[in-house]
Amino acid sequence: MPRISVIVPIHDVENYLDDCLRSITAQTFRDLEVVMIDDGSTDGSAAIAERHAEGDRRLRLVRQPNGGLGHARNTGVMAASGELLSFVDSDDRLPPDALAQLAAALDRTGSDFATGNVHRFTESRTWPAPFLRKAFLRRRSRTHVTRLRWLLSDRMAQNKLWRRSFWDAHGLRFPEGVLHEDIPVVVPAHFQARSVDVVARPVYLYRVREGSITQRRAELRTLNDRFDAVERTRAFLVRHGPYGSRRWYDECAVAEDLRYHLDALPEAGVAYRETFLARAAAYLDRAGPAVEAALPPLQRRKWALVRAGRLPELLALVERERAGVRVDRGYVARRRATQVFTVLRPARAPRRGDQRLPRPYSSFTSRPRSFEVPAL
Repeated sequence: MPRISVIVPIHDVENYLDDCLRSITAQTFRDLEVVMIDDGSTDGSAAIAERHAEGDRRLRLVRQPNGGLGHARNTGVMAASGELLSFVDSDDRLPPDALAQLAAALDRTGSDFATGNVHRFTESRTWPAPFLRKAFLRRRSRTHVTRLRWLLSDRMAQNKLWRRSFWDAHGLRFPEGVLHEDIPVVVPAHFQARSVDVVARPVYLYRVREGSITQRRAELRTLNDRFDAVERTRAFLVRHGPYGSRRWYDECAVAEDLRYHLDALPEAGVAYRETFLARAAAYLDRAGPAVEAALPPLQRRKWALVRAGRLPELLALVERERAGVRVDRGYVARRRATQVFTVLRPARAPRRGDQRLPRPYSSFTSRPRSFEVPAL
């Protein structure tokens, strides 16, 4: 039995697959198997995978009709025999010591999974993923999302090494036929784990390429799948999460997941914009009137316009921000409002570096205050 099973879903990536597989077989950690899932490729990807399997007995190829990334990963888990599981997308790469770092962390601590930093790359440069900066400032052993709140931003499956026993015990399985399948698996896993190890060094290299999901954020399907994933995760925390976790996740989702699509509105079509406004406003209503209170003034203004359904002003604000126009000065002080909202004032504003769970919704004071959305 190999110690680590690396699962590589493959679909029409002939330009990148060789680079990916070479980075896996060159790992300093040698006790592994590579389960390649050809998910109905129509290019030369399967032939490349077969060539690698012929040259290295640790690699084997499983073929299936196209079913999407989630389905391919689930197939790979069923075919894997290792004690530990790793997922690698077939257009990405691993640093040479990635698996060794993650496995060493688990051997020291006995945690349920280890997670490491992510760098993005193109043909010309490599840089840290900004949204993960706070989660991976330093190495941490046997920590947990309830002690390190920034782990809520760590929603990728690929930068982790999972204990198969933990995966099976909690019945983890990727949603199939959708995008953003990582979110409703990884976020609940953070809460279900007894402890998690954090590796500050990069263990995963994420390729930025034209046509990827990241580049397709202005597509309606991408938007709806993101909302579905976020709402599914929220529902899990409502039912099973520890006290205050739902509130914490709402704040993270608004600050990161939903903002990611809000800022794509200028490129999007009419149906996308209408869908975003309707679903985002509904999410904000469920989350509560102060969910965006800790955000910077500019972001608070955007979400106030979303709540009001004022699309032209929202688009103008996003465009001015992109153009580098200073739009946040005097946000609260100006009194040229056309609509007033009532929100709840937090009992204590979050402090810089605070790692604790934020106070749950019930601990916010009920004394309302009004703020105004300045006309643009």
